[in-house]
Amino acid sequence: MANPARTEVATPRESCRDELNFAEFPLASLTTTIPKGQKTLEFTDEIYDKARNERVTRKLTITASDKFGLPTAIDDEVILGLIQLSAQRDFADRRVHFSRYELLKLLNWSDESRSYKRLEQSLKRWLGVTLYYDKAWWSKEEQSWVSEGFHLIDHVQILNRQRQRNGAMREGEQAGKCSFVWNELVFNSFKAGYLKQLDFDFYKRLDSAVSKRMYRFLDKRFYHRQQLQFDLRTFACEHIGMSKNYHSGELKRALAPALRELEEQGFLKPIPPEERFTRKGRGEWTVTFQRQAAKESFDVEVPELVKALVERGVSRSSAKSLVASSAEAKIREKITFFDWLRARNDPRVQKRPAGFLYRAITDDYDLPEDYVAGLNKRKDRPECRVIPILKTEAAQPRPQAELAERKAIDEFWASIPEDEQERIEQEIVKHAPTFLRQQYLECRQERGLLFRVVRQAIIDDYVRGVLKARVA
Repeated sequence: MANPARTEVATPRESCRDELNFAEFPLASLTTTIPKGQKTLEFTDEIYDKARNERVTRKLTITASDKFGLPTAIDDEVILGLIQLSAQRDFADRRVHFSRYELLKLLNWSDESRSYKRLEQSLKRWLGVTLYYDKAWWSKEEQSWVSEGFHLIDHVQILNRQRQRNGAMREGEQAGKCSFVWNELVFNSFKAGYLKQLDFDFYKRLDSAVSKRMYRFLDKRFYHRQQLQFDLRTFACEHIGMSKNYHSGELKRALAPALRELEEQGFLKPIPPEERFTRKGRGEWTVTFQRQAAKESFDVEVPELVKALVERGVSRSSAKSLVASSAEAKIREKITFFDWLRARNDPRVQKRPAGFLYRAITDDYDLPEDYVAGLNKRKDRPECRVIPILKTEAAQPRPQAELAERKAIDEFWASIPEDEQERIEQEIVKHAPTFLRQQYLECRQERGLLFRVVRQAIIDDYVRGVLKARVA
């Protein structure tokens, strides 16, 4: 089922929490659908246990009921939402009463029938999910990794309209509300304080399920240090939940969109690919992350363009990097275009405005024909004078190698019959990185600028692979 539509509702940051065991290993598939017949997820790693003074293999096995199946990325968000409901009540009771409307707003889901149905399906699904932690559940009381098996939720009560009306007639704050009951072991972990503060609004701003999963895991690990390094396969497959059938190159490509999003949002410090991924041996790679420093307050020395980008949602570090590496005329051009789109409530900038602006500059998005055709007339409109272009600057020529690659890709794709192009496109979209696939599917009906950019990126990646294989 498609992701529910989103509405923006702020959540007080100081009240939001994440359970640390849930941040360590995935609880759900990264996808929105589970392959037919799959009823189990497994995640394994090896760590040094100080209490045992030995290396310990940790393993989490997730099984599901036949009827409702394994949890997906959307179900993972629902569990995180339930934790926030408990946090708002100071984890006072295992049973939490709530209205479905309240939970929808907390998750920024739209108030419509399909959202209510998806929420009810998710609660039923979690009721049938069993988690088996083999030396992988941290017991704060025992200060060691222990083995436990349990359901996250022991009971769910979803009231129909008649029961809601009957309940509303009774007195009391909980009258007419739905409820769920946490498993005792899980609730004891809450009460023991095995929790961390979570920027839930930041989490909800992220588009990709991979980005969200990476954010939760890295945000936990950054507690001890500002730079982290992991074995690539262990990180991607066991802690993020990517396919274990991917080879190292595929893992790096699949992580790339999420890395860009977390960099654009100011969570991760941008670092070159050769520093991000380091080869340790044949088929062995490490991946490195650096947390972005907290934003500083502005002063009179901050360049005008940096301020303009930050005011539009780009993180300060990313804004400074853009100003240092991009032509001023290009930045001003893209800001003006961005403001023009935003003033018209264009869907291309509604979901991830800062991300769109960032990529428009770094990838030098072409300006659409309707915008260019009316550009001279629009120069006198207020929304286009926010950042006027102060000086003309010659466009930077593209490197010859880039032009040659562009020509080779275009010629190869043009040589394929149109009906075959359509078939190939449908196939490669299925296997595209999650972030690109979601953008493609969400924007294909309007087929606007963002769709064209995403579509071209997916096709380019496919053609590069074919051409590379031919050379090899």
